[in-house]
Amino acid sequence: MLRIARLSVTALVLLVVWGFTLTVAPPSIWTLVALAPVYLVFALGLYLASSLAYGVATFRTVPEESEYLKQDISRARAGLARVGITA
Repeated sequence: MLRIARLSVTALVLLVVWGFTLTVAPPSIWTLVALAPVYLVFALGLYLASSLAYGVATFRTVPEESEYLKQDISRARAGLARVGITA
């Protein structure tokens, strides 16, 4: 099954469950159930921001790869200079 189809089915099931819960919820927690999607979107945003911050904080620096990249750039410049393209 395609990913979009799986996501659509999952979203539809969650929407149906939320709607059913909204209809049977007692008045004391109706507001909490009604705002549940907003809370979920906020929680997803916090999760994405924290995972991004963790990824940036634990990003590895590989000095030897930097040297390989510099060599590749110099080879590319030399190749471009051979065909008459200058920067």
